[in-house]
Amino acid sequence: MQATRMHGLPIVEPLNDLDPHRLLLAEFIHRSANDFAVACAEVDLARRAVTFDDARDRLAIVFERLLALASIQRLLQAPRDAEMNFGRKLCELCHYHAQARFAAQGVFVNVRACDIPIDSGRGRILLMIISELLTNVARHAFGSPGGTVDIELASRDGEICCLVRDDGIGIATGRAMSGLGSAIITALAREAGIQCNLLSCRIGTSVELRMPIEFVIPPEG
Repeated sequence: MQATRMHGLPIVEPLNDLDPHRLLLAEFIHRSANDFAVACAEVDLARRAVTFDDARDRLAIVFERLLALASIQRLLQAPRDAEMNFGRKLCELCHYHAQARFAAQGVFVNVRACDIPIDSGRGRILLMIISELLTNVARHAFGSPGGTVDIELASRDGEICCLVRDDGIGIATGRAMSGLGSAIITALAREAGIQCNLLSCRIGTSVELRMPIEFVIPPEG
């Protein structure tokens, strides 16, 4: 059970019981709320600027971050094509997250990916999960400026294997990921048949995603 709040009242919503359409809506609302929080924080910093030049420079940063956030939203829209090149979409996603969430923290985002054609529906869900993982890293992993996030994508034995790793403060041994974002990740993964594993590591947090590759059947003729 996952509790949220509206107008100060707790609302309990069992994410595991949501149908696929409501689950995608829950993910969109959560993602949009995070994006608006980033935008509000940036605008507030610009509002507090001492001089006009400082405010102008701050607003230029706000513009770039909002543009990157909008690009993430477009990338995660329902796909028009039956098949996507997942490696290329992943690189785009990580590029926009680097601009929107990590550049201001001085955090480097490294991506190693290969071209993997998969069906767009499940590929989109996998991108949503990775996007939420990156958002969680940006919000919780680094207490001070600097750090590294590594995303590695490979195809092995008929599966897509994606590793999202950071060198931040990490999650205490024996604890699972918690919070609404993590609940959405778990529900999305279950819906799409994606394995999501929190790996043991000495530094930071590592999450492994594994999904069977499903190719689109070519049209006849």
